[in-house]
Amino acid sequence: MFNLFSLFKKDKIWDFKGGIHPPEMKLQSSRTPMRIAQLPDEVTIPIHQHLGTPGQLCVKVGDHVLKGQALTRGVGRTLPVHASISGTVTAIEPFPSTHPSGLPEIAVKIVSDGKDEWREKSPLVDYQSQSKEVLLTRIHEAALLD
Repeated sequence: MFNLFSLFKKDKIWDFKGGIHPPEMKLQSSRTPMRIAQLPDEVTIPIHQHLGTPGQLCVKVGDHVLKGQALTRGVGRTLPVHASISGTVTAIEPFPSTHPSGLPEIAVKIVSDGKDEWREKSPLVDYQSQSKEVLLTRIHEAALLD
């Protein structure tokens, strides 16, 4: 291969410098006001969203769920998956994944109730007085990585 480099008078395979710099085209969006996205009629949320074992389902078909409500319970270091809208669970079954393979994976389908209602939030008022274990539990329940 080094003979080919010397034959073509090159010292590397790729010969462009600086990468690719497409035009920014910011004028198309910089003067457009931001809008709030409309509430979807339904969502399909895969329960396996990371490496490792998926969490245990804690909802069933027919349940009414609120936005932010856990759909799964984490096992070990597995984090829960939460509902992104309020509505009714209409299916828990394999759906095509967003992976390029399109292989099916278990997902929770929620039909919106149109209210976009959040679950009750219970913030820690004085987090500094809480133990490390309490804080880590709350962080994991919120599906935040430590």
